[in-house]
Amino acid sequence: MLVTLALLGVIASVTTLAIRRATPPDPNDPMTIIADTIDAVIRSGEPVTLAFLVNGRPAFATVNPDGSIVADTVLHVDRLTGRSTRAR
Repeated sequence: MLVTLALLGVIASVTTLAIRRATPPDPNDPMTIIADTIDAVIRSGEPVTLAFLVNGRPAFATVNPDGSIVADTVLHVDRLTGRSTRAR
């Protein structure tokens, strides 16, 4: 019985994580916009600078054709991957 409860606990935790990741991204989220822009910039070969309002202040991110991103620290973007560096 103890083994069964342990297995159910593992299954429940994995299922919860999978459901949590399955939520669709917010189209107005800066990370979503940056991710969509990376693909377009790599195809076109031209850098693009994006402007965002974060907490009422302007923030900028430049996506380069090599896939790197130069962004304000308020956006919490990893320079090489384009992913958020915020702890979840």
